[in-house]
Amino acid sequence: MPSINDVYNQLLQVNSSLTSLTNATNNVQTAVDAVQTAVTQVNSTLSTGVGELVTIGNYTNQALYQNDQQNDTVICILEHISKNTCALLNQATTQTALQTAMAADIAGVEQMFATINPGAALELERLAALKAQIEQCCPPKKAVPPCDYAPCPAPRPIGQPPQVGGSSTQTQLSEAGRKTPGKRSGATK
Repeated sequence: MPSINDVYNQLLQVNSSLTSLTNATNNVQTAVDAVQTAVTQVNSTLSTGVGELVTIGNYTNQALYQNDQQNDTVICILEHISKNTCALLNQATTQTALQTAMAADIAGVEQMFATINPGAALELERLAALKAQIEQCCPPKKAVPPCDYAPCPAPRPIGQPPQVGGSSTQTQLSEAGRKTPGKRSGATK
């Protein structure tokens, strides 16, 4: 039969083992707490990052819509230019044919008029010189131009990109564009 000292020694060993188990359990609990804290930080970072990505995505969608509206404006302006160019070409073709025919007819009429009525031809030249002097002093009103341009509607601006992560997306993109891979700062050529 074991003695009281044997039982006491065994109780001390059990107590020592329990202390070791308690320390090991405390170490495991500390490690679990550290993992929980890390998971919470990662979750917070992911939530913030996803929120910023959604914000940037929304701005990108607005920018694409703005670009689409601007493209509609450009197409409208190009249609105006195309229509006006076609009308001018048609008018120029008609006018050229008429002016060519009129030049020949007017030259013939002038010759006939000067031959038949030389006094009237001289009077016509004098009146033309007088008219030129009057127009120098008081020029006639200019004709209203036939084309009255009406600008196409332009979309309203969407504004600056949203602020995410402490700086604007535009700043981040411009800074990223300045960094060139393969080159170290301070390196000489």
